[in-house]
Amino acid sequence: MEGKPIDRRTFTAGAAVIACSATAGMVTAGAITEPGRAAVSPLPKAGAMAMTQGKIDTHQHYFPKAYVDAVGLDTLAAQMPNKKAPEWSPERAIAMMDANGIAEGIVSVSSGPAIPDAPTLLRKCNDAGADLRQRHPGRFGLFASLPLPDIDASLKEVAYCLDTLKVDGFIIFTSYNGLYLGDAHFTPLLEELDRRGAVAFIHPNDPAYAVPKIAPASVLEFPFETTRTATSLIISGAIRRYPKIRFILSHAGGTLPYLVPRISLSISMMPGVAEQVGDVPSAFGAFYYDTALSAGVSTMTALALIASPNHILFGTDFPMAPLTAITHFGSELEGLDIAGFERARVYRANAARLLGRHLAGDSAAA
Repeated sequence: MEGKPIDRRTFTAGAAVIACSATAGMVTAGAITEPGRAAVSPLPKAGAMAMTQGKIDTHQHYFPKAYVDAVGLDTLAAQMPNKKAPEWSPERAIAMMDANGIAEGIVSVSSGPAIPDAPTLLRKCNDAGADLRQRHPGRFGLFASLPLPDIDASLKEVAYCLDTLKVDGFIIFTSYNGLYLGDAHFTPLLEELDRRGAVAFIHPNDPAYAVPKIAPASVLEFPFETTRTATSLIISGAIRRYPKIRFILSHAGGTLPYLVPRISLSISMMPGVAEQVGDVPSAFGAFYYDTALSAGVSTMTALALIASPNHILFGTDFPMAPLTAITHFGSELEGLDIAGFERARVYRANAARLLGRHLAGDSAAA
C-alpha cells in the first residue's frame, strides 16, 4: 500500500464531515481530514476489466414481485429513513454495478415486516432469486431466505435451496421474536448449517424492543442488533461449536469491533462463559465482516484490529443505500491506507474464495 500505514496498536482517528439528508436519501462528502487516506483515484468501471476481476458485492438486496405484492410498497417505504420505497430492478442493479466496478452482486431479501405464510412466500422469493441468477449469468449470486423462527420449515428450505437451487448461502436476521441467534431455539438450524458448511449472512432487522425516538431503527438500532446477535453467538459458545458455518456480519459488525475490549472483559467475569467461548480473539476473528455503509478510516481501522485480512468483504447495501452513498463509500475505500486492509482481497479475492468463485486469475487470499 502507498504511504505510511496506521499503527494497528496506536491509531488516532480523524474526522470526516459528511452531510446527510435523510429526507432526500443523499450522502455527500464534505472536507475530509482523516489520517490513513491515500489519494483517491476514480472508481474502476466493470466494462474496462475482465468480469472475473471485478468486485464481488456480498451485501446487495433484491425485491421479487411476490415479495412486493405481499408486503406492499407503502410498508417498505415506512421503514426507510427518507420514507421512500427503494427502487430495484435487475437493470438498475446491473447499471449500479457497472458504474462501480462490481462484477457480481450476491442478492438477498432485506429485513422487513412480518409476512404472511412465510414458508410459501419465501420459497417464491428464493425461486425468483435463482431465476434472476440464471437470466443474468455471472452477475448475481443468491443468499436465500429462511422462514424463521419456524425451525422445521427452515430446515426444509435449507435442503431445497442447497440441493436444488444451489444457492451461495442464507440471509438470517439478527433476532426473531426477541430471540438472538445464540439462543438454544436455533440449535437445530445451526447444527444443519454447520454440517453443510454453509454461509450465513447475518443482517439486522427491527428489534423486539421499543425504539427510542432519536433516529430511525436503521441508523442506530441496526448496528446494535448486529452487535447483540454476534455477542450471543460468542457467549453461547455457538461460534466454537459450529466452526464450519461461515458467518458474515453486516455493516462491519455494527459496533462489535469497538466493544471487543469490553465484551472480552465481561466474558472473563461471567461464570462458565470463558470455558464455552475458548480463545476470545479467535471467536471475534471467526466472523467475516462486510464494508456496507461502513467505509470510514475509524471504522475500518477498528475492524482491521480484530478481523484477519481475508475476512473483510466488499458490500454496498444497494438499493437500501442510495447511489450517492455507494459512490461516497466507494471513494472512501479507494482512499484507505491502513494496516490489515488490502483492497484486492476485500474487493474480490476474499469473497471469491468464500463463495467458490476463486479462479486462476484472482489474487490469492491465504
